Amino acid sequence: MPWINTIRTLYLAFYSKHTYIRAAREWKGIGYGYLFVMIFLSTLCIGIWVHTWTNVAIGQIEKLILPQLPTMTFKQGRLSIDKDLPYVITVNGKNIARFDKTDVQPALPEDFAPLVVGETGCAHYVRGHGLVREWIYKKVFSAIIEPLGIAKYIAFLKTWLGLIVTLVLLPIHFGFVASQTLLLGLIGRVFTNTMNFILSYSKLVRVSVVAVTPGVVLGTILIVTNQFFPLWLGIYSVMAAVYLFYGVYCNKHADDHIFDGMSMDDGYPETTEFDADTY
Repeated sequence: MPWINTIRTLYLAFYSKHTYIRAAREWKGIGYGYLFVMIFLSTLCIGIWVHTWTNVAIGQIEKLILPQLPTMTFKQGRLSIDKDLPYVITVNGKNIARFDKTDVQPALPEDFAPLVVGETGCAHYVRGHGLVREWIYKKVFSAIIEPLGIAKYIAFLKTWLGLIVTLVLLPIHFGFVASQTLLLGLIGRVFTNTMNFILSYSKLVRVSVVAVTPGVVLGTILIVTNQFFPLWLGIYSVMAAVYLFYGVYCNKHADDHIFDGMSMDDGYPETTEFDADTY
């Protein structure tokens, strides 16, 4: 199957009945070559999106916070800095972090800071709700953290985080969608039984691979446009099942379409024989 026709499945899966017919009857194996390409492109787009937004967020940290960071020395569970205490980091006139002898929030409202760093521990506060979480330094921990060292890590993240996310997410994303197609193949058997129609499990998996395409494509678009919402995962599952039903129905009536002058203008090479036993 030519690669150009395989890639066109990314949009033909939304509407073309011929795509579902050809996936079942002309694709070889269970269609995971196409699935891997689709997931790779989706994950690559997400990695680029993560890289872009990380650079924006880290750029703000690098510009506004990093120049104010003190050199922090941890020794046997106690912290000291190269600034006089109390020392406050501000962004746009608002207190972000406060270094003091203890991690207790100051009494005056104007001295409030979400993060209070003390000599033996630090604490996170939310205005109006008080203490949210507290961390105590381990007595065996010793280290010196300098702004220059943090700058090196920031430069690393700005350069490589998108690629790291892509490499880590790719097998997870592929495994999730591949397992879903195997489950959809079983659901497809229920659909074929209700239609009094026989389609092998491997062909049902191929149809399932095409059926999940619209959801993967739309989900990727939602993520990279910052429109993703939690309910989408449920909608995605329902959409895959609906397209699977559509694909099974199209294959049931495939011979009717073929011998009734089925159009071959979808970019696939013309096929003159659809013998179910051959494939």
